[in-house]
Amino acid sequence: MYRETIEDVADAAAAQMELIGNSLPAYLAHSALAGAYLGFGVAIAFIFAGDLMGTQFAPFQGIVMGASFGIALSLVIMAGSELFTGNAMIMTIGQLTGRVNSGATLKVWAFSWLGNLIGSVIIAAMLVGSGTLPTEPFAAIGAAKMTMAPTELFLRAMLCNWLIVLAVWCNFRLENPVAKLIMIFWCLLVFIGAGFEHSIANMAILTSANLLPIADPAVSWSGMAYNIAVVTAGNVASGVLCLGAVYYYISTSYGVEYKWSMEDNVVTNAARGAASNDD
Repeated sequence: MYRETIEDVADAAAAQMELIGNSLPAYLAHSALAGAYLGFGVAIAFIFAGDLMGTQFAPFQGIVMGASFGIALSLVIMAGSELFTGNAMIMTIGQLTGRVNSGATLKVWAFSWLGNLIGSVIIAAMLVGSGTLPTEPFAAIGAAKMTMAPTELFLRAMLCNWLIVLAVWCNFRLENPVAKLIMIFWCLLVFIGAGFEHSIANMAILTSANLLPIADPAVSWSGMAYNIAVVTAGNVASGVLCLGAVYYYISTSYGVEYKWSMEDNVVTNAARGAASNDD
């Protein structure tokens, strides 16, 4: 079961190494785009949510942010770029299938993470310089992220990337682009709405918080480094353990392939409805 999808993901893992081998600067640029795309998602989510802070609609802040942030992963997947957190799952499956080795996995993780950081910092600086970002939500959320206990950060990071790699996994499973976008929307709505932690999104959030005129001593570059270090570890652990290794184990145990598509489901249900009407 899932064997075809596992093979597709393994092919993607092998392609990552080929891209790095062909041109490391191009791979870094490709990864920087993902950081920038997440920065756009952060910007619109915080701009929309900032208007709700301190109002009677404040309880809906998480929902608004989650619904807005879907643009980030939609751009990463549909436009094309290299996201570190998605690679946590992709390279795990690539290594388990024997398509890549541990050295290749670490290299892809390192360079996609670095490229994401470059893109996140650049877009954050541009957004702060544009004067469009609201200070209050970045101050409150930034301080909370930088002072959270490490166990909470790690577990929130695991939960977050479980949802992110689920969206990436569904991208391999589904063929209809609308279905892919729907799954991205739902996964990110839960991740943002629940307050989980994503290392690459935090690069943009916390860089912006440090560049904005925020007087809170809890907001600092050292606090950003602490958050991203712990969250990165949690994101990787989740991509490896919660999805990559589990689906590989399932696929090798069942040995049966089944690939669902929205079109097939619609056709099947329509046929059943017609048969029921005939009866």
